[in-house]
Amino acid sequence: MESKIIVGIDPDCDRNGYAVYVDGFLSVCATATVVEIITSHLPTLLGFGSVIFSIENVLANNFVYSRNANKNNGVEKDIARKIGRCQQAQIELMRWLDHYEIPYFLHKPQKGNWADNKALFERITGWKGSSNQDSRAAAYFGYLALEK
Repeated sequence: MESKIIVGIDPDCDRNGYAVYVDGFLSVCATATVVEIITSHLPTLLGFGSVIFSIENVLANNFVYSRNANKNNGVEKDIARKIGRCQQAQIELMRWLDHYEIPYFLHKPQKGNWADNKALFERITGWKGSSNQDSRAAAYFGYLALEK
């Protein structure tokens, strides 16, 4: 019997938040580069069943979030540069997924995701392993796809 696999992604320029749900259960909560996801993880996942990606759509944002606005022009430019790099990481991942015809959902960034709320994340997912803000955010966006 084929499993339903949902991969949650929180795009980042260095290491993406990366979470994998297999038949509704969180089985991976980590970080990975786009190269690792496509060359190492994706072939394995495809061997288990149908795969859908659920991605935080950082492309939907302006370069500077209103909550990150800063009167210091240098700080604001640094924030804009980091956000632009995350947006590019998302674009590259989507190009690979389009190439391999892997379906994906895009979700608007949401304040209140599990990045800063480890206790809520653990209570809802049952996850007992290690996690960080990026991996918990990825788990949140993967969880949204479970609800669909």
